[in-house]
Formats: sequence, C-alpha cells, structure tokens
Amino acid sequence: MHSDEMEDITVAKSGDIVALFGVDCASGDTFTDGRVNIAMTSIRVPDAVLSLAVAPKSKEMANAFSKALGRFQKEDPTFRVHLDKESAQTIISGMGELHLEVRC
Repeated sequence: MHSDEMEDITVAKSGDIVALFGVDCASGDTFTDGRVNIAMTSIRVPDAVLSLAVAPKSKEMANAFSKALGRFQKEDPTFRVHLDKESAQTIISGMGELHLEVRC
C-alpha cells in the first residue's frame, strides 16, 4: 500500500492485504466476518536487546508522551515500557537502536 494510492473497498477476502484506520486493536488480533469464531496461535515475542531512558521534552507534553508510549506498546509486542523504581525513569526496550529511534 502506498499512502498516495489509497482505494476504498467494501469487501476483503482471505489472502487480501488491507489497511484499516480507526480500529481499536493490538498486534496479533484476528479479524473475521463474525460468523466464525477463530483464535490464532499467539506469536513468540523475542526478548528486547536494547533499553533507553526517555522523558517528554516538557511537563505539558507528559500526557501525550504517555499515550504515545502506550499505543506503541499495544501495536508492537517487541516494544516494551516500564518505570524503573530506583531512578524513577521511563525505560523503553526494543529490538535495537533503529527500532527505538523509529518509535521515539
């Protein structure tokens, strides 16, 4: 899919690759037509290999920053976020430097 070549469709069939907007879902969710109850086997998520401390640029951005990290974590099972109790820093972890740079 190319952003300058989007095309609205009314039907997608098995094997079609489509993009959806505004759907509340997470990586690994399975979509059906509602007539079939299917549960796919979950994927194996590798351990993160790199961690970084991150913080919003200002206090005014803290809420948006937190929302963005939550959304990234929901969309990408290899991206993790936690609060370090000792340093009180927000720590993000992922599959490498480029992975974390793209996310933040």
